[in-house]
Amino acid sequence: MSEVLAEPGPTHSIFDVLAAAVTLHPSTSPRVAMLGFAGGGMVAPLRALGSAARIEACDLEASGHALFEELSSAWCGDVQVDDADACAWIRKARSRFDVVVEDLSCLGEDGEETKPAVSATFLPSAIAKRVGKRGLVVTNLLPVPGVSWRALTSQVAAPWPRVVVVEFTEWENRILIAGHEVASARDVGHELGRRLEALGSDLTRKFLTKNFSTSAG
Repeated sequence: MSEVLAEPGPTHSIFDVLAAAVTLHPSTSPRVAMLGFAGGGMVAPLRALGSAARIEACDLEASGHALFEELSSAWCGDVQVDDADACAWIRKARSRFDVVVEDLSCLGEDGEETKPAVSATFLPSAIAKRVGKRGLVVTNLLPVPGVSWRALTSQVAAPWPRVVVVEFTEWENRILIAGHEVASARDVGHELGRRLEALGSDLTRKFLTKNFSTSAG
């Protein structure tokens, strides 16, 4: 799922928070990997926030990218999208990224949107190998049938010593922000709120942040 805008601005959805999380990295033009591009819903709010991030993305479905190119090529900036499997793509990356955004999803047996198994098994460690020391990992978590939120979050967060989880009042999604230098939940929440307010997003006061303890580090 994605939202494709015709110009930079808020989507009033999860994509606004993903974009705001990317801007927590201190670089004004970070190298960003996006696993799961779809229609590039995060790009419009990211550019509206003034980020000059260099985006390298992958997705197995090309139709969303084609629509994104049609509507957004005039303003989207440096965006490269490969038709590739996320596991193979991140494994073959030749250098490190400042930020990795993992926004993969699939349909479960009940027809509801969920995460593919690799998001909790292969990808956490593979992503960790491709993130710089000061880097961030931003993961859009979805409910997985038969797996508790605690267990899912623990698997995705395992490589990282500092983790903040963003929860919402309107959606089941949770966003995990992880890295070696992630600030406290209070500080992350303040910075996300400040960015969402500047963006004009409806989500400004519709989320909360929590620290998550891991055994890493």
